[in-house]
Amino acid sequence: MDWLLQHAERYRSQIQSGPFFKKLARVEHPTDLKWVHQLLHQSREFTQALCLRYSLCRDRRYQSIFAEHAFEEADHPDQLIAWMDKHGFLADAEPGSVPATQETINSLAFCWRSAVHEPHDVQVIALNVLSEGVALDFYSAVIPVLGQMDLLSGRYWKVHREVDEHHLQLGLDRCGDVAPDSATGMRYQRVLCHAANLYHQMLSSWVGERAEPIATLWPDAAPRLILPAARRVAAVQNTNS
Repeated sequence: MDWLLQHAERYRSQIQSGPFFKKLARVEHPTDLKWVHQLLHQSREFTQALCLRYSLCRDRRYQSIFAEHAFEEADHPDQLIAWMDKHGFLADAEPGSVPATQETINSLAFCWRSAVHEPHDVQVIALNVLSEGVALDFYSAVIPVLGQMDLLSGRYWKVHREVDEHHLQLGLDRCGDVAPDSATGMRYQRVLCHAANLYHQMLSSWVGERAEPIATLWPDAAPRLILPAARRVAAVQNTNS
């Protein structure tokens, strides 16, 4: 579904124009990287959500890909903790002791809910296509900054260069050929937009800013006022009078 990947890339482009990436370009010192404590919350719970997704899956079409994704992410939180410890980010705090921002909590709640409640194809859209796409953009931008400060060590950062692009398309072939204007296609579009906004808000909160909502990519996305039946009749009568 090329259209779906294109829509995801356009949402990701809007996120990359947001506060987090603008401030990242001006980072000069490790003290500007306090957001790594938020990243740890995200890394831990996203990985846990992937493991839960696999454990709940009974559909053989998706079991192997969910297992692969969970297995390849399983040790990322420990790798990040080891890196934080080596470079002094844990000098005054235990791993995870810095509270998560509300926006980080909201984004992770979306991931948990997707893993527990959504159909497997929708999980692929949320937890692979969009989530891993945002991760790819994040690490592609952060890694050069860390390199300039001589902070690239261990496996954590470099492994994302190898796996995120693969993970974002993992399982998409199981979703079939869905038209963008079909009922399923519109559901996928709504999931992409909702997830993109949550990640946009989360990353912005990591640098202490609030993000403006991301623009939707389908034409009829403007909210519609749905009146109760009696009020609709009255509205029609007022229009005709």
